[in-house]
Amino acid sequence: MSTLSDRRIGPFIGALLLALVVLVAGCGGSSTNGSAKTASASSNESSTSSSSSTSTTVAPTTSSVPPTTAVPESASTRDRLAVLSVDDRPSPQGAYRREEWPHWADVDGNGCDARQDALIAWSIVPATVNRAGTCKVVAGSWVSPYDLKASNNAGDFDVDHLVPLANAFESGGWAWSTARRRAFANNPGELVVASASSNRSKGADTPDQWRPPNRDSWCAYADGWVKVKSTWGLTVTTSERDALGQMLDTCGIAGPVWPLGGTSMASPQGPPPSGSTSGAVPTPAPVAPVAPAPGGDVYYANCTAARAAGAAPIYAGQPGYRTALDGDKDGIACE
Repeated sequence: MSTLSDRRIGPFIGALLLALVVLVAGCGGSSTNGSAKTASASSNESSTSSSSSTSTTVAPTTSSVPPTTAVPESASTRDRLAVLSVDDRPSPQGAYRREEWPHWADVDGNGCDARQDALIAWSIVPATVNRAGTCKVVAGSWVSPYDLKASNNAGDFDVDHLVPLANAFESGGWAWSTARRRAFANNPGELVVASASSNRSKGADTPDQWRPPNRDSWCAYADGWVKVKSTWGLTVTTSERDALGQMLDTCGIAGPVWPLGGTSMASPQGPPPSGSTSGAVPTPAPVAPVAPAPGGDVYYANCTAARAAGAAPIYAGQPGYRTALDGDKDGIACE
């Protein structure tokens, strides 16, 4: 009896034991998988938190305007305009102060300050200069290229900075040293003798805000503006660039020449600046004299001066001939 009972119970107990083993193994695996999932979730949350923390502490990158691309001196004004850097942001640093741009200095050491040199260069007849003590222009004749107002009185004219000093400050000059600002403010290529009324009407305006009343001067005005900004690495705004392009569209066969009382005159040009923006001072070329020096070459500021001296027309190779007076480049100036 007991043997039969043992035979019946034995398989039942074996099956029961097997089921218990499987059940225990399953619980252990579930616990392990649960722990792994928990650990993985914890790890991911930690990584996300770390990534989030990192992204909030990275300083934003300040967008900077690249400097104006350098172009060869022989490049056309259109080419120069095309590579000027455009910056439509407000002035980035501080406020413009005129006293921080020393002007009317004798940067070329010829005894005359930049204003007197400009009056000498822009007089349509040889200017009379009093050099006793301080250099001062006492006689001459001027025609404002902006509005064609004419006078023999130097006091009726201002010497205008073609690119206003305030605009130079806003378009990159804020970062310049005082030495570089001084060089810019006294550069002959920056100076135009204009009527006091037109100069004050212009103020610190850019070409999209103000243009000379005399449309015939637009070509030379835009050409000079572009060359100054290109040479000195200054920026332009979008509207300023577009206005300059429109003004260059008015250029005729003669090209960028200033109209002075029916004649034309190339703008006095200063050399490009040297050194970095931190301040090497360019050495301006002396302004050519408007009266012939004893033993020297004859120089006529423009065709009006040449005609007044009875020298016109002037053929290539003759005293006083220069290409700036020869508008059609045929070898005959002041025809």
